[in-house]
Amino acid sequence: MNRTRLFGWLVATLLVAACGSTGGGGGGNANSYSGKTIKFGAVLSITGAGGVYGPQSRDGAKLAVKEINASGGVNGAQIELTVEDDASDKAQSQQKAQTLITSNNVLAFLGPTLSNSAVAVHPLAESLKTPVLAVSTTGIHIVPDCKFPETTPCKYVFRDSLGEETAIPANIKAYAADSHPKTGVLLVAQDDKFSSDGGTIVQKTVAQYNIDLLKTIPFSKNDADLSPYVTQAVQLKPDVIFITSLGGIPAKIMTAARNQGWQGQFLGGNGFNTATVSKQAGAAGTGARSASAWYIGNEFASNKDFVTAYKNEYSKDPDQFAAQGYTGLKILADAAKRANLTFTDTAGDRDKLRAAIETVNIQSPLGPFQFTSSHDVKQTVWIIQMDGAGGFKLVHEVKAS
Repeated sequence: MNRTRLFGWLVATLLVAACGSTGGGGGGNANSYSGKTIKFGAVLSITGAGGVYGPQSRDGAKLAVKEINASGGVNGAQIELTVEDDASDKAQSQQKAQTLITSNNVLAFLGPTLSNSAVAVHPLAESLKTPVLAVSTTGIHIVPDCKFPETTPCKYVFRDSLGEETAIPANIKAYAADSHPKTGVLLVAQDDKFSSDGGTIVQKTVAQYNIDLLKTIPFSKNDADLSPYVTQAVQLKPDVIFITSLGGIPAKIMTAARNQGWQGQFLGGNGFNTATVSKQAGAAGTGARSASAWYIGNEFASNKDFVTAYKNEYSKDPDQFAAQGYTGLKILADAAKRANLTFTDTAGDRDKLRAAIETVNIQSPLGPFQFTSSHDVKQTVWIIQMDGAGGFKLVHEVKAS
């Protein structure tokens, strides 16, 4: 080979090598982020009223981080996850989010656990142009109108948790088709957004299915004794008692109603959807229905693998909140892989990540996962009921429209 041809061959080889090393997004070199660290955060309610949900979201997210890092990371970069406990307090939640964004310089974060905290945290993330992914908040005005009543859509707020505006109507519709109830009473906690939003949705929905809502009974989740409210409901002899509340309160209401001899149907929202509440309710909760983003018994590979890995890691079953936390971290990692991050321009990388999150299309424990144009979930809804022994049974599968 003469010198001219040799020189041309070397130049061509170097150009090919250079083209293969520039990608950080989809189809790029798998090691293009090698040696880097991708910082994510989470603001969750590990303690307080949301403490029956937050620890599972944390554990699901941490499991995803462990799996991703063990398999080579994100294009060679390792994920660092900082989890903050907001103690189920709105002010603390906002402060923890501010610290993650401005001091820890996270690229994005998960949370918070409670809708009541999201109304403070999500507008903050939007104003600081940092992607936030709700992994349990289900109230009204989470996406895209996180600054409601402001009408400008929020660009940086996403949700992989099934909103109550989808879940509660789906649950009521399914039960009405099965059993044709005529009357209902609503027990609603009035001192947090999740609960009051759920109550509003019940009130707007029941008439569509010819259910006469005999009475709405508000209470405070801080009330030591809920039996007077339950007595009011039971005395009306409704076919259904609707419960919209957080934590262990639904279980207390179910137990009190059964102790008073009531044998009707309990219907609720996402507050039902954890084994913690099902175990607390025990036999009193048998048959209590809700709509869930996830069902443990689903046989598709992305769920079976998750359930097995979670059990191996924590020696217990996952729940909906674990599945949503796990999926949330996988969503962020998938977006980071395709975002062509610079690791030198935090603001620019956050915006690149936001754009990549919008086009996520992955297999997850929740099923095939994508976002709608409004950054909400597009997925199957699973109608489940408590089995009386701390678990759930699948009743209906409602495909995404």
